[in-house]
Amino acid sequence: MELRQLKYFVKSAEYLNFSVAAKHLYITQSTLSQQIKQLEYALGFELFLRNSRHIQLTEAGEEFLPFARKTILDAEDAVQRLHDLQHVKVGTLRVGVTYSLSTVLTEGLISFMKEFPGIKLEIFYKTVDELLILLRERKVDFVLSYKPLCEAADIESMPLFENALALVVSKEHPLAKRSKVKLCDLAGLPLILPSKGLQARMMLDRLAEGSDITLSSKLELNETNILLQMVATSNYATVLSTSAVFGKTRFKAIPIDENGNVMEASLLSLKGAYQKASAKEFIKILLNTEAVKRRLIDMFE
Repeated sequence: MELRQLKYFVKSAEYLNFSVAAKHLYITQSTLSQQIKQLEYALGFELFLRNSRHIQLTEAGEEFLPFARKTILDAEDAVQRLHDLQHVKVGTLRVGVTYSLSTVLTEGLISFMKEFPGIKLEIFYKTVDELLILLRERKVDFVLSYKPLCEAADIESMPLFENALALVVSKEHPLAKRSKVKLCDLAGLPLILPSKGLQARMMLDRLAEGSDITLSSKLELNETNILLQMVATSNYATVLSTSAVFGKTRFKAIPIDENGNVMEASLLSLKGAYQKASAKEFIKILLNTEAVKRRLIDMFE
């Protein structure tokens, strides 16, 4: 039994199609089929039921799959430990970040790239639910996000700073001189809001839950930069975390004065998973950025 065969088996189980799996593995279908048969012979069990069009896992295949995945991940962790012995000179670091914390990440990215030019960075911007899936699949090394509203037993959260939702307007907006607003002040305002599923929207819906306040949303988007562009060039307002406009002088973030309006920016990692040396170095740099040290919530009071 070879590690290569385990990878072939896991990929085949993922797609339940030898032809598609072979394409993603950059091998021929005949090679894949042959390697799977050799693995089955070594184990003494059939792993797939085959017909002319489809394949499906046997009971033995279902039982074997999580062990195969763990073996592959353990082998990758072992290789990563060896790479880390090279003093973080080479390798790839994959970071997941939610849209609202993208501005917090930028300063850390620039500093890290200067200090560790040999490390390739891959950044994934998605919702927190999508990023947690990538984290569990080991497709990102850690996630920069607000702490999920529902905690998960397999996710470890390292607090960075507290933040809050704010009404974000242009500096020319009639409300720009306000130091704070209540949720009821938003009723009747022409708003463009982040889409459902984004953390700022989930927090807003939670604050409004149980009240008789109705917010008039003219448009919903899952892209923070476009939301801000529209706010900058119109009389519309939006609701985002205060960190979303960190360093952007064209906007005023007016804190929403409501009980429970606290969001904890955190680094999320998988409990028990090996942490790369490059990830540790990146986190050190991130903790020393102005965006984190100045505790963003205080900047808009």
